Amino acid sequence: MRTKISLLLLFFMTTVLLGSGMFSYYSLRDTLEGQFEMRKTEVGKRLQVSLSAPAWFWDKETAASILDGELASSEVHSIQAYLLRRGETPLFFASRARNSDGVIAQGPTEEISGVDVLRLPIYNLTADGSGQAANSSSPIGYVLITFSRLWVDQFLAKLLRNRFIEIGILDLILGVLLFLVLSRMVINPLAELSHAFKALADNPQGGEINIEQRDEFGEVVIAFNQIERRLASDLNRRREAEAKLQASNEELTQALDNLKLMQDSLIQSEKFASLGSLVAGVAHEINTPVGITVTAASFLVEETHKIDGLMKSQGIRKSEMMEFINAALEGSQLILNNAERAAHLINSFKQVAVDEMSEVRRVFNLFQYLDEVLTSLRPKYKATKIFVGYTCPAGLEMDTYPGLLAQVLTNLITNALVHGFDEGDVGEVKVKVSEEAQWVIVECFNSGKLIPKEALGKVFEPFFTTRRAKGGTGLGLNIVFNIVTQRLGGTIRVSSDEEQGTRFVVRIPRVLGENSA
Repeated sequence: MRTKISLLLLFFMTTVLLGSGMFSYYSLRDTLEGQFEMRKTEVGKRLQVSLSAPAWFWDKETAASILDGELASSEVHSIQAYLLRRGETPLFFASRARNSDGVIAQGPTEEISGVDVLRLPIYNLTADGSGQAANSSSPIGYVLITFSRLWVDQFLAKLLRNRFIEIGILDLILGVLLFLVLSRMVINPLAELSHAFKALADNPQGGEINIEQRDEFGEVVIAFNQIERRLASDLNRRREAEAKLQASNEELTQALDNLKLMQDSLIQSEKFASLGSLVAGVAHEINTPVGITVTAASFLVEETHKIDGLMKSQGIRKSEMMEFINAALEGSQLILNNAERAAHLINSFKQVAVDEMSEVRRVFNLFQYLDEVLTSLRPKYKATKIFVGYTCPAGLEMDTYPGLLAQVLTNLITNALVHGFDEGDVGEVKVKVSEEAQWVIVECFNSGKLIPKEALGKVFEPFFTTRRAKGGTGLGLNIVFNIVTQRLGGTIRVSSDEEQGTRFVVRIPRVLGENSA
């Protein structure tokens, strides 16, 4: 901690000092650059004037003296003067240059880095016989001046080096001072406070700390001690509450286990009750074709005995035989039709009952299976004024649990009959099946009483019912919800309004395991 804070502060101070130094560096550089450009201009103007007469009169000594004087400035590296003759190449006139050692000599210039070259024309500014300047518009020569930036770069480099040394020394001094001050005023109190917090984390009743400082750290210590006292008090209360909570949790766990057992028992009871109701209804439904079959068979037996007596006693006439044959054909057809009807009812009941009890997955035709389910439910609505019908694509096949689907349909239709209509009401319950890609959409609609808005969001909750006084358990739609979402891999939603009535929409995959919700 101590090292990190010291390094952080040192970094901050170094950044500030570097920023200030760089600002000074660039300001000075701009100033020197301005002075350098100004000196270039001054040297050029002086040489244009001073070299006019020596160039006109071919006075090399005077020209050399002028060049030596200008090279006294450190920024001037070399000067070369040339004369121009009409139709001829430039004629070398005078030259001075500074070598690598700084010595001024005559001769060609050395190529150096960081130079500026200035080429200026030389005009004739001497006076003629009349005393007027003979200034011609055409130059008589030109001067080539090479300026060196070396002194500027050296000065700036030295300045930059000195500034870094200053910053280093200041950092060292300030770093030591900061380390000592922080250690005494911040780091040591923080270390003690950190140790106290660690002890508090291990043992909330570890005791208070004592720091004699009366500054902000002293206030922090006071606050810490207050926290420690509160934690100790809260810890005692929490331990008491945890003991009570533990006892309550044990009681709740036991109650929950009992509730689950009761729920499972109620679900199983409702399942068997539904199956028992189905058996009773189907048995009642079968009674009619069976009764007709028995009556027809008894009539045939009676007619057979009658014709047999005629044949044994006095013989039988053709008309009597034809009458018997017609009666036998009619009775046999009646027996056959009602026997087939009874067999259809039994097969439908058997398939639905087996599927609901065994919960075996298989491939089945939904159109045929839906007909079997509604056939088994006919006794529930046969004596009412409620029309129950369905629409379904004839060739729709599914690979899922038909028994679970039958349980869903049975609960939805039964729920609609029980909760949607009172005795003597006229209405309809419709089941509509459609396909959507690999999904099967089953809509169960009824035109009966609407579900109250306050109850619409609770219909799938366990044990929620509005008919508890009449024996309702509130498990029917909860069972439907769990079967659809958990076993069949689908979704279910409900809506109830004046425009569309009450509608349950079930969306399940055609093949279980594909496109699971």
